[in-house]
Amino acid sequence: MRLTILAAAVFGLFLALAVLLPLYYGGADTDRIWTDEEIRRMQNLRLSDYGVAAKNVSNELLYNRDAIELGERLFSDVGLSASGRVACATCHQPEYGYQDVNLATFRLDPSAPHRAPGLLGAALQDWFFWDGRADSLWSQSLASIENPSEHATSRLQAVKHMCAQYASAFPALLAPCRQVDLTNTPLHASPLTAKENWRKLSAAQQEGINKLFVKLGKSIAAFEAGLMPATSRFDLYVDAIATKNYARAATILNEKETAGLKLFLDAKVGCINCHYGAMFSNSGFFAIGSDDPNKPMRDRLNGVKLLLDSEFNCLNWNAPENCPKTLYVKQEGADLKGAYKTPSLRNLRYARAFMHDGRYKTLEEVIEHYQNPNILPPRHIDIRPAGLLPHQRKQLLSFLNTLGEEAPSEEIK
Repeated sequence: MRLTILAAAVFGLFLALAVLLPLYYGGADTDRIWTDEEIRRMQNLRLSDYGVAAKNVSNELLYNRDAIELGERLFSDVGLSASGRVACATCHQPEYGYQDVNLATFRLDPSAPHRAPGLLGAALQDWFFWDGRADSLWSQSLASIENPSEHATSRLQAVKHMCAQYASAFPALLAPCRQVDLTNTPLHASPLTAKENWRKLSAAQQEGINKLFVKLGKSIAAFEAGLMPATSRFDLYVDAIATKNYARAATILNEKETAGLKLFLDAKVGCINCHYGAMFSNSGFFAIGSDDPNKPMRDRLNGVKLLLDSEFNCLNWNAPENCPKTLYVKQEGADLKGAYKTPSLRNLRYARAFMHDGRYKTLEEVIEHYQNPNILPPRHIDIRPAGLLPHQRKQLLSFLNTLGEEAPSEEIK
């Protein structure tokens, strides 16, 4: 009799769990699983309607329609490269969310230290490149044009091409093309890539070329500033939770995805500590054991030196009081060694490589990295093993995939 009662009790417990667990992870009782702090964190991650981002440093062309149109044309113009085969769109492919899905970066230069990151939402960042060696989106564009691993050309050639191809279509914007003497000049000249030719130019020519080069970069940045990720299923879920529409929330994310979101928001797991804000990135630099001590370091420590040496950093084109982040940038410390910028987690559906050097090909491999980060004593490291069970890793993966799935247009209000 006692065994029968005990068996009935056990069966009743399993039956209760079978009913309650689905409710806990995404059913009618969705309101019960979220604390006030978790809801606040979710709302911090919600994608807002930013329009054209204004976080670029001193870019007066951000809202200029001509500059945006010119920037879009320049973005796909292979004439800005020495070979005539490379454009910004070569690595930042529009049809794949402006990501380098085929690792064109390494096809151009197998020894390149970094892969090209995605551009959606890039204008919301504080620093650019994996090592943060540029402090604005426009200066990032200029660095790529003169980088031997990318466009591999010079600023004089880029300016000549822009003026020849676009001055008539944009007479007001490119009026300086008519004011700078570019006749009888060599094809290439730059203080970086063709130094002897640059020294032969007059001071007036050098100044005029630099100003036009900056206008080229700011035009490309004006176009890129409008590239924003689409509203995702996650964003709709946050809206439903915020308005206490729990029944709708339960139809947006399933049990597995909701469980993964809960893990993501847990500071002990660690994701939220770096991947916060609307772009799921705090724009900071962290050592996560992804550096390779056998290769030249192109980390944040090296990036800061390149930033301060750049003639196109904020301090060289603005008053110091307008450049606080560059003026007071951290220049030394063990925490900068082996540190790289926190990437955005949005728009991952097209991603084919992960980490600064593209070493991982799947998100599963990335999650596994955080299970067993490469800790090299006595190297500083900013993370600890995540300690996720196999089923929890699958839950986290399920949630991350929701960030790359666009919400149906009819559901976006």
